[in-house]
Amino acid sequence: MSLRDNLTQDAVQALRVLEPVTLGPRGTVADAVALMQEHAAGCVFVTEEDRPVGIVTERDVLTKVLAWNLSPDTPIAEVMTSPPEVIQEGCPVIEVIRRMDRGGFRHMPVVNESDKLQGVVSVKRVVEYLVEYFPSAVFNVPPESVQRRPTREGA
Repeated sequence: MSLRDNLTQDAVQALRVLEPVTLGPRGTVADAVALMQEHAAGCVFVTEEDRPVGIVTERDVLTKVLAWNLSPDTPIAEVMTSPPEVIQEGCPVIEVIRRMDRGGFRHMPVVNESDKLQGVVSVKRVVEYLVEYFPSAVFNVPPESVQRRPTREGA
């Protein structure tokens, strides 16, 4: 099967969806940062009854919390992006890529038919998926973009 076929036929689960890191709506910025550190995650989903109502990313911590000089005790609701754009289970990979590109997202929540959070897909997983189709091109890239010999050979 070609890459084009797989992009339209493979569902989001082919991207190796990760377990989401979650926090309740009463959490604080400090709680979110602690969870991101503990789980080595780039985002935390704010959930109510297992449904994503917001997302807080590393970028939010930099551009909102630090830039606005907010207290670590600031309620998470003041800095989260709400509502987060979601991807339904079964969504084709090509649609995931389009929506991440269009929205400038690095992480998107995956929900089931009841809108309950099932996982998170990251741009890193999308890149890994695409690399599987071009292994020789990726693994044969030189470590430096411009390689030159310091001296000519054989002269």
